[in-house]
Amino acid sequence: MKTKILILTFFLYSAVAAQTGAEIWLYHAPIDYDENSFRKDGKTTGFYGAYRSASGYVWEGAVEKTHVSYKKSPVPYWVWPDLDQTDFTLALTRNRQSSHSSRFGLHAISSSDNDTDDAFTLFAGFSRYHPYDDYYGGTLYYTHYPNIDLQVWQAVPKVGKYLGNPILRGTFFIQGKLNLIAIDEKQGDGNTYFSAEGEVSWYYGAVSLSLGAWGGTQLWAVRDDGFIVYNSADKHTGGVTFQAGYALTDNTRLNISIDQEQVTETTGADTDMTKYSLSLKHTF
Repeated sequence: MKTKILILTFFLYSAVAAQTGAEIWLYHAPIDYDENSFRKDGKTTGFYGAYRSASGYVWEGAVEKTHVSYKKSPVPYWVWPDLDQTDFTLALTRNRQSSHSSRFGLHAISSSDNDTDDAFTLFAGFSRYHPYDDYYGGTLYYTHYPNIDLQVWQAVPKVGKYLGNPILRGTFFIQGKLNLIAIDEKQGDGNTYFSAEGEVSWYYGAVSLSLGAWGGTQLWAVRDDGFIVYNSADKHTGGVTFQAGYALTDNTRLNISIDQEQVTETTGADTDMTKYSLSLKHTF
C-alpha cells in the first residue's frame, strides 16, 4: 500500500493569465504524518516548465520524484517497503481569441509499488474566460492501473471570479470546484465519491496570499489540473490549505504553502497528513 503525494498548487490558471514566454519552477515538499499512520514521512522534489507561444499554444511538462518511508513497527518492515516513485506530466493548451481554451494531457507513473506501477492518467478540459474578470469550465480525467486492472473516472467542473475591492487595495480571486469520482466495479468498490472545494486569493504588488478548504470524500483522485495523482486506496475526507508568494525580482518569485488533510488509510486508521512546499519560479 502506498500513496502519491505532491504539492504542486501554483499552476492553476497560469496558462490563461501569463504572457508569451517561458517559465520554470523548482520545488521541494516534505510530508509529515501523525502517530496513527503507518507511514513515517515523505518528500517530493520536482521540476516544472512551460512555454507560451504568440499563437496561443501553451506546452507544459513536469517531472517529480517522491520517496515515502514507513514505520518499522508494530508491523514488520517488509510488509510496507519504502516507496520510490517518479511522475511525468505533459499538457497542451490552446487559447483562442474568442476567450476560450481547450487542454489535453497525460500523467504517467513509474513506481516501486507493483500495483500502481505503469499507471497513467489521460485528461481533457475546456474553459471559457474573460481575463481578470471570470471563468468557468471543466476537466474529465481517466486513470488506468494496468497491473490491478482498475479504472477511475473523474469529472471536475469549476468557476472563478476576480474582484476589485473599493476598501482594501489589491485584487481578489474567488474560485470553486466540484469533484465527482467514479470507480470501476471490476476491481474497485464501484462507488461514486463527491467533494467540493473553495479558495480565496489576494494579489497586491509583489505579494500574494491564498486560503482554501474542501470537504467530502476523494479516492484515487487527480488534482491540480492533472499534475497530482493520488494513486492509493486511502480515503481523503477534507482539508485546508494556505499559500503565500513574494516576487523577489520582476522575473523570480518565491512561494510557500502548508496543507493539512484528514485521511482514512487502507488500514482503517484515521490520520492527519501535513504537507509543506517551497517553490521558486523564474520567467524568461
